[in-house]
Amino acid sequence: MLNNKKHIIFDWNGTIVNDAWVFIDILNKLLIPRGLNPITIETYRSQFCFPIKSFYEKLGLNITTQAFNELEKEFINHYNNKMYNPKLFDNVTKTLKKLIDNGFRLSILSASNEKVLTELVKYYSLNQYFDYIVGVDNYGANGKIESGKDLINKLNISNKKIILIGDTDYDYKVATKLNIDCFLKINGHQSYNQLKAVTSNIINSFDDIYNML
Repeated sequence: MLNNKKHIIFDWNGTIVNDAWVFIDILNKLLIPRGLNPITIETYRSQFCFPIKSFYEKLGLNITTQAFNELEKEFINHYNNKMYNPKLFDNVTKTLKKLIDNGFRLSILSASNEKVLTELVKYYSLNQYFDYIVGVDNYGANGKIESGKDLINKLNISNKKIILIGDTDYDYKVATKLNIDCFLKINGHQSYNQLKAVTSNIINSFDDIYNML
């Protein structure tokens, strides 16, 4: 997996931080008052997708422009109250440290708002491990590919020496657009079946990464 790699780009939500449950809790706060059924972790992981508007449509939410904008505002308000509640996945910190000790350079690429992302990485005391912390300039999870292209240009090394580790089929799409390798980690925001539909390069946890070193 890591043979000949020099730089590892990590996704954030569902990859480093175990926060799917927060998104489910917030979504149910949007669904139930609108007369829609609440979702479980299984339903969430089997249906979650990008763009977010398409995911909301799957859940039965009204995605006309005005309605979607209102949903986005409600989601952000709830998220701001819960963003510090999730924990990191097991053994994240020790794995990042071992990667650094083994000569790897690390960055984060996320569809989260970059200002919020930077605050969270600092909150979890992880900023010391990353050369770049890159998000998007909005709250709608739009622009990850474009942000990724900017990041790749900054790294200034061969694409063959870069790998992205994420937790969704969209991360695989991003990696493909960036012409870099990709591994996907289970127990994030999508089901195993969704991940295996796009790649066989699947890992179970940060322990898998740690044990490769």
